[in-house]
Amino acid sequence: MKKERLSSFQDLNYSGMLSEKQFPITSIVSYQTLSVTQNELYKRSMIGIEFYEKEEIYSMNSAKKDKIIKKNKQVQKLMNQWKQELTNNITNGWLSALFPKSELIKSIVNNSETSPSFMNTLSFKELGVTKEDIINKLIASKLLPSNFAAL
Repeated sequence: MKKERLSSFQDLNYSGMLSEKQFPITSIVSYQTLSVTQNELYKRSMIGIEFYEKEEIYSMNSAKKDKIIKKNKQVQKLMNQWKQELTNNITNGWLSALFPKSELIKSIVNNSETSPSFMNTLSFKELGVTKEDIINKLIASKLLPSNFAAL
């Protein structure tokens, strides 16, 4: 059997729609109204065990309680760090605009880090963060399921 040689580069190119298979078209999901399941997952993540009534907490097994408490702590750490990052970005923008030539400000802007021991007390509303932003952040951090929109 003879093997045929490809005569041109054209024969090597894929002419199908591979880009659509690799990068599916994602739709923007609106979380203005949440289903009962979505609302419970969101509030359980954000509020923790306090989301439930005393009777519900009493009837829960300890493993479920521990899981809820652990996830809530992870979410609160993530939200605090995110608030610090947002605050740093806002203040760095202001400082850079007000003092563009200052070496001190440049070093502050370049070395803005977050600290787990610092508790950011600004609200999400003050930072301009919506509920949709929070949900998307939790999904990206895998603290809410990736199929959250379909629940």
